[in-house]
Amino acid sequence: MRFLTVLTFILALAACASKPVEVSSYNRGVDAYRAKDFAKAREQWSKSVEQGETSAMNNLGYLLFEGLGGPSDITQALALWQRAAKLGHSEAQWHLGDAYERGKGVPPSSTEAYAWYRCAIASAQAAPSSDATEAEILRDASKSLARLLGRLAPEQFAAAEQLAKQYVSSYARRNGA
Repeated sequence: MRFLTVLTFILALAACASKPVEVSSYNRGVDAYRAKDFAKAREQWSKSVEQGETSAMNNLGYLLFEGLGGPSDITQALALWQRAAKLGHSEAQWHLGDAYERGKGVPPSSTEAYAWYRCAIASAQAAPSSDATEAEILRDASKSLARLLGRLAPEQFAAAEQLAKQYVSSYARRNGA
C-alpha cells in the first residue's frame, strides 16, 4: 500500500512538471516594460489591475502619467495611484506625493505631498529589510520629503503633519501585509 502511495505521488509530480507554468499578466507586463514595449505593458497591466494587483495599478499609472505606450492620461494615472496608495503600495504613495508637490494633474499642495511622502516612507519601512525595491522607495521618498520640508511654513507643517498621521494610520502598509 505504501508503494502505491509513493508511486501515485511521483506520478502526480511528473504530471505537474510536464504542465507549462502559466506566466501572470503582471509578469508579462514587467517583461514588456523591460523590453521597452510600453503598449504591451499597458495591455498586460490593465488585465492585472482588473484582478486587483496593486503593483500593476502603480505601474500602469506610471505609464499613463508619462504617456508611455500610448496617450497620456493623468486623471486615470492619479486614480490608479490613489487606489493603490490606499491599499498600502509605497511607490504609488510616493508618486501621489510627487504629483501634489508639482501640481501635475492635481492642485499643488505641499500638505498633501508631505502626507503622501510620509505614508510612503512608513509603508517602505514596514517591508522586509531584504526588499531592495522598498529600500529604494524609502530613499527616494525620504529625499522628496527633505526637499519639501525646507519650503513649508510652520503652519503648513502642522497641518501636513496632522494629515500625514491620518494617512499613515489609514494607508501605510503593515508588516507582513
